[in-house]
Amino acid sequence: MLLVLGLALLAGGCYVAAYLAASNKVPVGTQVAGVDIGGHSPTAAATVLRDGLAGKARAPFVVVVNGRTMKVRPQQVGLDVDYTASVHAAGVGHSWSPSRLWAYFVGGGRLDPVKQLDQSRLATLIDRLDGTDGSVPTDGSVVFHRDGFVVEQPQDGLQVDAQGAGTEFWNAYLSDDPRVQLPLVATPPDIDTAAVHRFVAGFANPAMASAVTLRLGPDSVRLQPSSYAPLLGSEKAGHRLRPTVRAAALARVVKDRLGRTPAAAPRDATVALVDGRPQVVPSRPGTVFAPADIATALVAAIHASDRTASVKATRAPASFASADARALRIRDQISSATVPLSRGSQVGALLAAAARLDGTVLRPGEVLSLRDVLGGDVPGSLASTQLATATFNAAWLGGLGLGSHATLPTYTGDYPVGRDATLRNGQDLAFTDTTAYGVLVSVQTQRPSSGHDGTLTVSLWSTPRWSVTSSHSTPANVVPSGRVVRRGRVARSGPAATVST
Repeated sequence: MLLVLGLALLAGGCYVAAYLAASNKVPVGTQVAGVDIGGHSPTAAATVLRDGLAGKARAPFVVVVNGRTMKVRPQQVGLDVDYTASVHAAGVGHSWSPSRLWAYFVGGGRLDPVKQLDQSRLATLIDRLDGTDGSVPTDGSVVFHRDGFVVEQPQDGLQVDAQGAGTEFWNAYLSDDPRVQLPLVATPPDIDTAAVHRFVAGFANPAMASAVTLRLGPDSVRLQPSSYAPLLGSEKAGHRLRPTVRAAALARVVKDRLGRTPAAAPRDATVALVDGRPQVVPSRPGTVFAPADIATALVAAIHASDRTASVKATRAPASFASADARALRIRDQISSATVPLSRGSQVGALLAAAARLDGTVLRPGEVLSLRDVLGGDVPGSLASTQLATATFNAAWLGGLGLGSHATLPTYTGDYPVGRDATLRNGQDLAFTDTTAYGVLVSVQTQRPSSGHDGTLTVSLWSTPRWSVTSSHSTPANVVPSGRVVRRGRVARSGPAATVST
């Protein structure tokens, strides 16, 4: 019994000793990537493994892309060794199990290290390689011009296969020869030849086929392809092309072709003379046609069998309401100036110009330019001088801020001294409403007849702020006019003549 008890105690002591020797250690004889880490604690084994793999873990890859060779560090690829996980994979732990103790002493083997890959770093590297050695695919497109369109053909790109590159780097990491071959593969564009052909057949060809008609309420505008084609384009939508229209430019083309404001458009409030007194002409809501809706209608008309489409109308208030017009406080006449019209005046041109100026309303701070008001309908020298002089004197006597102002080269005696004005030689007459109120310009004319001269009167209406008087002294140092002699032919085939003035 003593012998049996002694043997039992000896066996138990040996078992305890074996447990203590194997507790929380890597099995004896374990190798990871050729580095012996057996018999060490996890921390010590990780250190031994890190030191043992230092050379391979930091060795750069030799990368060949499109015939170009370069070196890339594992850190750039995002590859590294998880040393802690590699040690635990060898079977570290606490256990009284005989199988665990047996495995510690005789179960060590050869293991692969646990590697980890940072996908974001790999993607960054692939993008850099693509930018240097690859090419981006070119989408097909269609470019319109006045007389048609041009097809820009798609082209394949060349890019590194990201998935294949990850596998190549993974397999080459920690090897004796970390060489990686990365071939470039063709990458098709999103808009290929088939997508371009579908767009040409479905939109580009119909767009250039014939004129379209856009209906804007009771008005209609007919547009030839040459007028709207430069405003068309194509853009990518997934794997197809869709048409684009420069809406603002198209709206201007439609407005120019219509030649006027649509009949149903909102009408701003204004101030006009009614029975000789200023009265507010109330605003009126109406319908407007947004540039985006005009563009949509153009595309619809191109696809329509009758080449016609209606533009969506939107109800809108006037931009200048009746209350805004009343707030201008245009109530009384603040100035008036009259110039004579002789029978030699260009009465027809002058009346047309006066009609364009009549009824103009200035808001506080706005500038009236006579040339801007008249546009291209500036009358001849005498008529423009008469209109400019009357307008200048009305602004002068109204106390408004005068801007552009040109006088006649000589004083004719027909107008107040020093207060003549002209639009000759491209000159302008302009003044600013420097008051806190609005200003209404009214023009009245009386035609000259065989018995008497006519008159042109320009009046300004507002809320009086001041009283303006203007006078001049008696002319001094008057110089008589000289004599100018001009010689030349008075007719194409007539004799020479001498004219004295």
